[in-house]
Amino acid sequence: MKRHDLLFVSLVVCLLAGTLLSCTRKAKDESKTITVTIAPLAFLTEKIAGDDYRIETFVPNGSSPETYEPAPQQLVRLSNSRIYFYVGHLGFEQTWLERMEKNAPQTSFVCASEGIKYITSTHQHGDHAHEGVDPHVWTTPANLKVMARNIAAGLSKTYPEDHEVFARNLKALEDSLDATDREIRQLLSGKEKRSFLIYHPTLSYFAREYGLEQLVIEEDGKSPSPAHLQQLIRTCREKNAHTVFLQKEFDRRNAEVIARETQTQIVEINPLDYECTRELIQIAKTLSHETESNH
Repeated sequence: MKRHDLLFVSLVVCLLAGTLLSCTRKAKDESKTITVTIAPLAFLTEKIAGDDYRIETFVPNGSSPETYEPAPQQLVRLSNSRIYFYVGHLGFEQTWLERMEKNAPQTSFVCASEGIKYITSTHQHGDHAHEGVDPHVWTTPANLKVMARNIAAGLSKTYPEDHEVFARNLKALEDSLDATDREIRQLLSGKEKRSFLIYHPTLSYFAREYGLEQLVIEEDGKSPSPAHLQQLIRTCREKNAHTVFLQKEFDRRNAEVIARETQTQIVEINPLDYECTRELIQIAKTLSHETESNH
């Protein structure tokens, strides 16, 4: 065989080998796809799973996990995931989870909040009361640790070959969460029992963990009535609250009314941020600074 023929054959073999390797890598990537409901879950899962896994978030940034409706292609793509981590009790999950499980029968569905002490509340619906679970469990480092352990356990069951990697990454994440908790406690030291306002009651677990009081503008999941607003203004003055936290997806008008009447500051927050621990520290810093300057 001539030299140039040998070179040609060698090139073809290399190209074929490269194509097969590319297909193998693609197949490996497909088998290591993990799906989660919200960005804070993606944060935990990526820290534990590491770079060899692809994490997909079902509810996109800027959308409400209470009312989000998935696109048809999302439901189709879900079948590529061997495991799905959900928060539990989010409106989106309560509406869609059963259908998602039927649509992706080969996917394992794992509740990341199992073991957390839930906060329950009673809402009035017409002539009867309804008790519900506050779903915003990811707003304390302690709860995030519980969720991280559930995620690590789910990953180890699904991908036992990487169990040691998951265990090592979990330990590093737990240490980081402990450091976040210490920083928040230092920022809020001596400021227990302080009150803050918030439009949607996202920080109930944060308030419980650090001895704070959350005053909610929203009334049973709806815009507040004039009477409720007036009561909040009185309560805000009585309790000497100086901060109104407002999630970006909610209307500012009612918060602005309260802020104007009580001379409080409006601070935008995003509890659904991927960098959830950084967001919690920033909330603590806001409360720490406003109490130092106003009390």
